[in-house]
Amino acid sequence: MDKRLIGIGFILLFTGFLTSGALFTRALEHEIKSALEQQAPVVEDLALELAPLSVGDFLKGRLGEFSLSARRLGFSEGPVFEELSLHSKGMQLAPGALFFQQRVEIKKLEETHLAFNLSESELTALIRRDLPAFEPVVFLEEGAVMLEGTLSLFGLGRLPFSATASLEKASDYSLRLKPQGLKVGGVTLWAELFANYAQQLTWEFPLAVPWPLRLVNFEVKPGVIKVEWREEEGYQE
Repeated sequence: MDKRLIGIGFILLFTGFLTSGALFTRALEHEIKSALEQQAPVVEDLALELAPLSVGDFLKGRLGEFSLSARRLGFSEGPVFEELSLHSKGMQLAPGALFFQQRVEIKKLEETHLAFNLSESELTALIRRDLPAFEPVVFLEEGAVMLEGTLSLFGLGRLPFSATASLEKASDYSLRLKPQGLKVGGVTLWAELFANYAQQLTWEFPLAVPWPLRLVNFEVKPGVIKVEWREEEGYQE
């Protein structure tokens, strides 16, 4: 028999009937952390704390209040989040996915607040993946976004450009960067030419949080974008 299943059975039999549920809760914290480390390619300083629960609650998929934090956390196809902090009053979890697939599958969340930072370097890596022809670099200041890179203009070869940009919410799961002013070789482009390049440089990027959460707010600060999420609307017990 798989050693993992033997270990799971041991946990359920010998800790599940304790009235406090403390040992089972600690074991479950370890299982969830291990699963997240399997799911996320980037994990640094991950911490998880669950409120005490019983085996019966877990088998029904019901977990109470919990908190999660990480210095860096990044899932497949998404950016790496920094200084991540999540606090929730409870969730509905798929226990089978956790123990048999080593995957954290959250079906529903009660009242939840998630916050993390997106760094200049992470945004630069993402935009270069999506818009490689412009070789863009992102700079973040207080309430302001700027781009630098190169582009081809009138057959003159690659010329340096700089652009100011706005950042807006594109959906409940993504942000959009839109150039507002563009200079090439230090010269401001006229309206028609600017409109052409602005369309090419407009960039929407998903944030890829694999949980039932929605983007509610963001703020541009020096070097980072601070992003806040809440539980998806319509939670029912």
